[in-house]
This record gives sequence, C-alpha cells and structure tokens, in this order.
Amino acid sequence: MARFAFWMLAYGLALWLVDRLGGGVPGPLWLLFWIAFLVTGGYYFGRLIGFVRARVLWRLRRRLIITYLFIAVVPIVLIIFLVLIKDFLNNGQFAAFLVALKLRDRAGQLQQITRVVGREMHVSKAKSPDELLDAVQSFFASELGEYAKSYPGLEITLQLGSRVRAFRLDGSAVRRPVTLPKWFTHEEFAGFVVDGEQIALRSVDRGQTPVGELTLIVSQPLTPELLDLVGQGIGPVRVLIPPSVRGAREARTPAPGQQALGEFSQQDSLSSKSVELPAPANHADITVVGASSLDPIVWGGDTEQHLAEPVLVVVTSRAVALNRQLISTLGPFSRIYVTLFIVVALVFLVIELVSLIIGIRLTRSITSTVDSLYAATEKVKAGDFSYRIGIPARDQLTALGEAFDSTTASVERLLRESQEKSRLESELEIAREVQRQLFPQTIPKPPGLELYGMCKPARTVSGDYFDFLQIDKDRVGLVLGDISGKGISAALLMASIQSSLRAQFYDGFSSTGIGAAAPLSTAQVVKRLNRQLFESTSTEKYATFFYALYDASARSLTYTNAGHLPPVLFRGGRLQRLECGGTVVGLFSPMEYEQATVQLEPGDIFLAFTDGLTEPENIYGEEFGEERLLEVAQRALSCPLDVLVQEIYSSVGDWTGSPELQDDMTLIVAKATA
Repeated sequence: MARFAFWMLAYGLALWLVDRLGGGVPGPLWLLFWIAFLVTGGYYFGRLIGFVRARVLWRLRRRLIITYLFIAVVPIVLIIFLVLIKDFLNNGQFAAFLVALKLRDRAGQLQQITRVVGREMHVSKAKSPDELLDAVQSFFASELGEYAKSYPGLEITLQLGSRVRAFRLDGSAVRRPVTLPKWFTHEEFAGFVVDGEQIALRSVDRGQTPVGELTLIVSQPLTPELLDLVGQGIGPVRVLIPPSVRGAREARTPAPGQQALGEFSQQDSLSSKSVELPAPANHADITVVGASSLDPIVWGGDTEQHLAEPVLVVVTSRAVALNRQLISTLGPFSRIYVTLFIVVALVFLVIELVSLIIGIRLTRSITSTVDSLYAATEKVKAGDFSYRIGIPARDQLTALGEAFDSTTASVERLLRESQEKSRLESELEIAREVQRQLFPQTIPKPPGLELYGMCKPARTVSGDYFDFLQIDKDRVGLVLGDISGKGISAALLMASIQSSLRAQFYDGFSSTGIGAAAPLSTAQVVKRLNRQLFESTSTEKYATFFYALYDASARSLTYTNAGHLPPVLFRGGRLQRLECGGTVVGLFSPMEYEQATVQLEPGDIFLAFTDGLTEPENIYGEEFGEERLLEVAQRALSCPLDVLVQEIYSSVGDWTGSPELQDDMTLIVAKATA
C-alpha cells in the first residue's frame, strides 16, 4: 500500500504539472487519480484510528483529555454556534417584524385619516356634491399637504353619487381613480391590497352626508420612498413581488449589496433608495437578514380573496443596531442590561478557571488509582491472589482498592463454590434421569381405550406423578398425583408414592407380575396409600391423588379422587366431573375413601390435570383457570391425543408469556374407541 500511495502521488503531481504547463488534462485521468486517492486515504485513515486507539489512547489520562474535549469543549463550541444561528435568525426576523409593523401602522394611520375626514364630511354644511368634494379636497390640502413627504405617492379617491374625483396631496389629478370591487360591502376597510399591477396600503370609509353617500378611498402604493421611511434606523428594505403582479413599474435602484432572492428577478422586486446598512459597531456585529410576508387582498374580482402567492418583505440590518433599538425602550436604564451581561460573563470566566483547576486535580487522583489497579490486575492475571493494593478508601474510586483486596480473597472461595455447584447440577441431572425412568416408558393399549400422558417439571425434577399400570390385558390403572411443594423433596415423595403404589398390586402374594395380583378396589388402593404416607412422612407433606381403573370387558372406569382437581369426561357436548373420593393422602389417618364408576362410550375423552395447568398467571396477575383449560381442550377434541396435549401446553405458555414454568404441569388423556 505504501508503494501504491507513492506512485499515486507521483501520478497526481504529473497530472498537475501537465495541467499547468500543457493547457489541460482530460477529466477521466483526474477521476482515476481521485479514486486512487480516496482508496489510499481511507486505508491510512483506518490505520491512523487503530494507532490512536492502540497507542495514544492506551493510557487513561489521555483518554480523559479526549473525553473532556468531547464532553466540555465540543458542546460549548456547538452551543456557541447554535446561539449565533439563533441570534442571526432572531435578529433578522426582528428587523423584518419592525418593518412589517411600521407598514401596518401606516395602514392604521390611513384608516384614522379616513375616519376623521368622514366624520367632518358627515356634518358638512355643503349644499351640493361639487361643494362637498371641493371641501374634502381642500381639507386634505390644508391638513396633510405639509406632511406630503411622510406619505409619498398618497392618492385620494372620492365618490359621491355619480361624481368621482381622484387627486394627490399636491393637488395633481390621478389618471386612474380607485373603484370599489363588487365584493366590497363594508363601511370601512384598512389593509394591504393588490390592485392590478400595484401593491398598496388602502383605507376606505363610507357614510352619509347632507348631499348623499360619500365613499372616501385613500391609497399609498409601496414605493422606494415609502420603504425608505419604514427602513429608517433598521436597514435596506426590499419587497419581493410575485410573478403574477406584472406590468410597468417605476425605475428602482437596489440597495447596496442586495441581490434577487428566490424565484423573483430584479424586475420583480422593489427596494428602498437611500437607506443604508448601519455601520458595524465591532467585529462581532454581524449582518442579519430577515423576511416577513404580507397577505394582501386582491382588490378586483367578484369575490373577496387573498393573493395566492406571498409578498415578501426582506430586511437587511445589523445585530447591534437592532439590539440597541430593543433595549432603548428602557431609556436611561438600558445600560443596566449591558452591565449585567458583563458581570455575568466575568463570573462565568472565574467559574471556568476554578473548574479547570478542580478537573486537573481530579484527573490526577483518578489516573493514579487506575494505575495501581492495573498493576494489581496483572498480578491476578498471573494467578497471584495474595497481592494487595493497600490504598486507603478516600472516595469511591480508591474504595475499589479495598474491594480488590477482598475480591482476591473471595475468588478462591467462589471457585470452590462453583465446583460444588457443578457437582450438585450433575447429581440433579442424574436425579432427573432416574425420575424420568419412573414415568411410563411405554403406554399400554387396552381394548377400546387410547392413552397419552405428559409431565413438564418446573425445575430439574418434578413433584407431579402420573402412571399407567397394566393390571392385565383388559384392565389398566390410571394414576395422577400432585405432591405438595417442588424440587428435590417433592421428587423424593413422588418416588415413594410410585413405589408404594406398585407394591400394593404385588402385595407379597405373586412373583409372576402385576397381572397375577389380586384385584383391589380403587378406594382400598387410595386408603392404603394414605396410611403409608401418613406414617412415613412429616405432617406437612401430603399429595392430591387420583386413581382410576379401566375395565375393557365392561367398558367402565372406576375411580377414587383424593383431593385432586376433578378430572373431566367429555361426552358429546356435555362435561362430567369425576369428584367422588375423599381428602388428600398423607395428611390424616385413618381415612375412608369412596369410589364411583362411569361407563365409557365410543368418542368419550377423559382429561386429568394438575394445578400447574390452571394456576399460571399472566402479567396482570390473572390465572389461566380451569374454564380456559377446558375451552382449549374442547376446541381440540377431534385432534390426536398428543396434539390435544400440545395445544393445551401451548395455550398455557401463551397466557404466561414466559418460557419458565411456574409449577409442574402434568396431563393424562384417554379416548374411548369403538
């Protein structure tokens, strides 16, 4: 890459010499150079970043310096830049606001003039229309004639019946009198209008006089002289006229330094003549530009409407001149703001110096502590846990030294605990595998009945128990139990129940298998199990238990429910709960239990479950509930049993919204077939 960069620079130098001495170089050759330059520059820029990160920024002190630059210096520079932009925009818009306000004040002045003249003429003693018109013209000449320079181009139009008279303040006649449009029905009006090729300030007043209704229209067109008046003390003013307002205009000399703006050409703008930009008060006194829009009404036409395109008033001024106008409203107290600003600036400077000194001291304390910690970590990396830093804890950072010393002592203990935890996890895995062997490894297939069961433990091992006991070829026992509690203790009690239950069927009389055992009623089986658990476990240990015996020859299901959630038998559109039995096993002794028998018909589905499927809560604390469980099961009755079970588990998981189980979940499903 270094050779490539050298030849690339040589190639660029050759192109530059040929361009200077030979009269030009084809563009593709320069394009090739710049492509090579960007590739090389990108490569070496990446190398530079890597060098800075690996060498320059390795030490914490240098990183802190760079951090201070980004945290303190860069934001201050950006804030100053933002303040300058804000001052430019605010001052520019303030200048445009002042000019627009002066123009609107002029419209108000014209309205006051028309009102005064209107009131005078309403009480006039003139006996004829001509006499009244002469009186109005004489009034304007005598009262406003000396102010003609303050109202450049002012035009007055009088309408009295069929008589129309239009003149200026100097008495000269106006060639085109102003007429009222069809939409005008008001008694008075004041504002900006577009009348043909002219934008003007206009005021109208109508009222009755002794010789008829008099309409007084005063118009002042936007002229360079008027813009000089409104821009006095602010700066040059330009009015950008939309292209729709066409026609011959007076020759206008643009203000110094002004150019056409946006889509409007020099012929479509009107500028002040003699107003100049205020002189700068200092080097920081920037030139600002602001714009304001006028919303003139189209004077002609059948309906009242505003001009679709904006009429922009663009003002150029100086920031200091505008600020002086703003604070001049306080009069002799205006100096207070300047003095207050200087005082605040000095206070900020002192605070900045103090902050710099404090920052340097804090940086040194931080970097020295970090150096000590770094040396200590190198010792620990080498396996020396006896190393001690010995820094007194004066602050949070130096307190890390003491924490480091205590951490090294704890590491060995944590390693031993980690090894112990690994050993326990291995033993739990063995327990889980042993318990998995306690569940049915094969599912019996008695005549007329299809079986399926599943257990999902909340922890490594489960406290739920289900089993299928193949008594003989026509009889199968269905077992479902829920041990109080979870974890290892519940799993041990579950194994005890499993061994006790299977031992009952042998009962010490047969050595050929369960099929040769004497048949016991379900109530007797549960009674024996209750007595054994009561005698062999502590008082707080118990289990809910459900035991049923299916007889294929009679197509019957005999059961005993010992405090368990009642299983459900789905038959057509009806539900039958299997509740007959007694209390939980292992809590009281002696106890008597009852049993009941139900006949199974083809299509009947038996569903038994533990509370781990009904009690899970969602994020709002609502339980899934038995009703929702049965609704889900009813929707999936026509599915295979394994699909039915998976649908129930999926619905419960969607309800909780968490993959972690809140309790052991166990299901037994049986379907009567033909």
